[in-house]
Amino acid sequence: MKEYYIGIDIGGTWIRIAVASKDGVIIDRVAMRTPREGDRYTIANLITETIRASFSKYLEYVKAIGIGTAGPMDLATGVVINAPNIPIHSFEAARPIQDTLKKPVIMANDCVAAVWGEKLFGLGRGYENIVYITISTGIGGGMIVNDLLLLGKMGNAHEIGHMVIDIKGKMKCGCGGYGHWEAYAGGANIPKFASLLLEEWALSSEEKESHVYRVHKEGLLTSELLYTAAKSGDKLALKIINEINRYNVAGFENVINLYDPEIITVGGSVALQNKELVIDKIREGLKKSSGVVTPVPRLEPTPFERDAVLMGAIALAAKPPQNLIKALKYLQIP
Repeated sequence: MKEYYIGIDIGGTWIRIAVASKDGVIIDRVAMRTPREGDRYTIANLITETIRASFSKYLEYVKAIGIGTAGPMDLATGVVINAPNIPIHSFEAARPIQDTLKKPVIMANDCVAAVWGEKLFGLGRGYENIVYITISTGIGGGMIVNDLLLLGKMGNAHEIGHMVIDIKGKMKCGCGGYGHWEAYAGGANIPKFASLLLEEWALSSEEKESHVYRVHKEGLLTSELLYTAAKSGDKLALKIINEINRYNVAGFENVINLYDPEIITVGGSVALQNKELVIDKIREGLKKSSGVVTPVPRLEPTPFERDAVLMGAIALAAKPPQNLIKALKYLQIP
């Protein structure tokens, strides 16, 4: 008998949906822009309409649906609450989809989903202590410790992007806090931090000739432009990225000391599109670190590239961890 699972990745820019087999092989997929405005049901309604339109021939054989979404959230009710990186900040995610499609919906934070995907289908196979970190629009993480997926009372035990790594709090995070890792090294905030550095530093005449500096003065600096300039050898861009990576290394040091992982996989557009400037530099920084109290784990880019959360959502649907099932109170509501 046919057996399929649907995975859903709800991000700040894109919503990705895929149908897959139980062993994580994607059979069909679709992507759409995340709605920029609407009410608390807009996102769920769009997802259910898309699944019905695109995957109707599979629906009869779908056993469960998994969702990985940016948070914070309330797992018990399946609701996303005040997510700084999603345009509709608070919305119903799980229950409307479950009620409409009549399939169990297993929901978790996007990085929690991703680390479960690594455990079932990726580089985490064979390990009991796994961390997944995304460096994208924001920064987030998912953790498995001694084979237990960490969740927290509401499913938010993994918001590492909001750990304070600068007690002076020079940068304001999208969540409203100050000094958070995401405020310095998340893609949405990198241009702001770079601009602050360019205003603070005493630049040489050569540095002021940099394309990065000229674009900064025009108010048009972007993360993509900064990393592109660095790849072309722009010394000022490299200097800025080296400073950003000081915060990245500090964040990774904290994560390693907190969770003692055997392996860390890294995803997210900023990291994956700039592996030599981000992942390799973090790896180098950790080798030199004197602040890690446990052996430095294996550190690798996720093999799933941009599909890390999508594969995680499929993994949640295909083989959900029991502590997550227990936390999803809406599953028990008729």
